[in-house]
Amino acid sequence: MASSSFPLHLILLAVNLLLLPSVVTPSTGRYSAIFSFGDSLADTGNFVFFSGGKDPANRPPYGETYFHRPNGRYSDGRIILDFIAQTTGLPLVRPYPAGRGSEGFVFGANFAVAGACALNNAFYEAEGFNVTWEDYSLGTQLKWFEQLLSSPSVLAPNDALSKSLFIVGEMGANDYKSVLVGDNPMESARALVAPVARAIGAAIDALVRTGAKTVLVSGVFPLGCVPMFLTSFRTRNAEAYDPETGCLKWLNELSQYHNLLLQRELRRLGRAHPQSTIIYADIYGAMMALYTSPSQFGMTSTLKACCGGEGPYNYNSSVICGDPTSTLCSHPWSYVSWDGMHLTEAAYQIVAHGMVEGPNPQPSLYANASSIDLKNE
Repeated sequence: MASSSFPLHLILLAVNLLLLPSVVTPSTGRYSAIFSFGDSLADTGNFVFFSGGKDPANRPPYGETYFHRPNGRYSDGRIILDFIAQTTGLPLVRPYPAGRGSEGFVFGANFAVAGACALNNAFYEAEGFNVTWEDYSLGTQLKWFEQLLSSPSVLAPNDALSKSLFIVGEMGANDYKSVLVGDNPMESARALVAPVARAIGAAIDALVRTGAKTVLVSGVFPLGCVPMFLTSFRTRNAEAYDPETGCLKWLNELSQYHNLLLQRELRRLGRAHPQSTIIYADIYGAMMALYTSPSQFGMTSTLKACCGGEGPYNYNSSVICGDPTSTLCSHPWSYVSWDGMHLTEAAYQIVAHGMVEGPNPQPSLYANASSIDLKNE
């Protein structure tokens, strides 16, 4: 088993996250930079850049709570990456494709793009899918990272990678979304889980071989609690729903299966790279705490979107958040879901804490790391 004794910098990170609801307190500067990879849960402006500013995240009311303007984040304010950066005493992480310029990336870069899959387009084409989306996969994001490394003038000194925190955010949801259609959506999505886990593992392996010493890896969130999926797979069969939360059980089981295989992959990587610290961040557990005990966190609405169209979950693919006819709740801080697909700043703040420390009685990150045992089966 891994040691139950944890480095001081991780303890300080957890303590600072506990203070997030009232104040952000910089840590001792253990990390010199943050490099982030992922999808829309971690995107800070890259997809808006690629879309030429035409994406809904570039329109009000996105960004209204903290930034007071749209800023490319799929929320009303800050996201998990922002809270981690502020807690570690670093500036907000600059988006790479959208932020290249004279300022450079001394404090890291964010390669995450909304809609990104773990698997590249070549995989889906080989499987016979009609690929209509751009390839912003983990492989593409790693190529951007390699391009950044080839331009040392924009990076910190040579030891930047060993002193940096690498975050591989939630990946896989877009892969599963792409196949959750037809007569057997569960079987189609479940068949993708193993390849997705391997793709995430390959990306982590590449980062560690490049010089990364600390990698924080997120699991998949509870897909069955997302208003978009609740709307798409709405059924009169009461047995399909968790009576405690109202979430779709079969979709949450898919998330749990993904997280199980991902943790196995992390164990393998831990054995292969004992010189690096690979940490599993339990976003599933952190979010389920919101759905099972919302009042504990000041939440009153768990499954309805704060911003969206008509419907039982206030999500409508024809009237998305930012549309002139969409509706907006008056108290985003009491909602878990912002636009039916992403979280409010308030929820992201709680989840950021939960991913690192773990909300009682959910397993903390530290207990999780011990039980997973990254070096041994």
